[in-house]
Amino acid sequence: MKDKTALLKIRFVLLMALFGLLGPLVRAIGLPSPVTACLRAWVSAAALLAFCLVSRRPINREELKRTLLPMAACGALISLDWIGLFAAYHYTTVATATVCYYIEPVLILLASPLLLNERFTARHLICALTAFVGMIFVSGVADNGFAAADIRGPLFALLGAAGYASVVLINKRIPDGDSILRTTVQLSVAALVTTPYVLLTERGAVSIDLRGAVLLLLLGVGLTAIPYIIYFSLIVRIPARSVAIFSYADPVMAVLLSMFLLGEKMTLFGLVGTVLIIGAAMISELGGNKTRPETSDEMKTNHEKEKDHE
Repeated sequence: MKDKTALLKIRFVLLMALFGLLGPLVRAIGLPSPVTACLRAWVSAAALLAFCLVSRRPINREELKRTLLPMAACGALISLDWIGLFAAYHYTTVATATVCYYIEPVLILLASPLLLNERFTARHLICALTAFVGMIFVSGVADNGFAAADIRGPLFALLGAAGYASVVLINKRIPDGDSILRTTVQLSVAALVTTPYVLLTERGAVSIDLRGAVLLLLLGVGLTAIPYIIYFSLIVRIPARSVAIFSYADPVMAVLLSMFLLGEKMTLFGLVGTVLIIGAAMISELGGNKTRPETSDEMKTNHEKEKDHE
């Protein structure tokens, strides 16, 4: 059993490291950030719908009716998440955008006492302040000052992080159910929401060559639809603390790829800020999961879930 759990954790780390390719891939496609976000949503939603049709997956109509409104809200927030993050890639380096974007766990920590009734400790507050200082470092303000630094990139990354954090918080309040149905609905709504935004903001003609089309297909299917299916199948089979900690394989990989593949350089302040943000987020997760022991009923329920997945 331990070997099986270890293998699942390795798969999860590799999956999160795969998400680190997102920034370089979006840069390589070369389309305006809202257009890329919109097309990503449409391609991934179409891929998931095709999967459901081919596999003849039944639709739980009662669950769909009960959770449609919060899932639709999440879909709209996903569009905000992607548009903010992709715009950040345009105004700053992939490394800086990704690191600022991963202040999202801190936002969840700040909101969880009010929305999820979770305990907020002094450790959490210190980690939140540390991550905020790290964000200032990587934004370029520490190197160039407010006048010279283009803070639009970090600000767009924070906008995306706020959207992502909101999606996580809302999903935690939705009763557990069919993860594929949940993902399909949310991505479909994201596609519908981003479309009018793109039509209103992108006045010029948009063209894409064969290489860009192939990369876009890879983005929608290889880095969104398929990974999302795998992601939701893994997070129910490994501890929540492991999910939180191993998620930071994404920003670490993104920083490394941006330096070695794109030739992006980080200043000393940028490197220090990266360590502060990722380190603060990981420490807050490590310290925030000491909860009460499971009751016998909870142990029985978790055991039944494990049997269902075996």
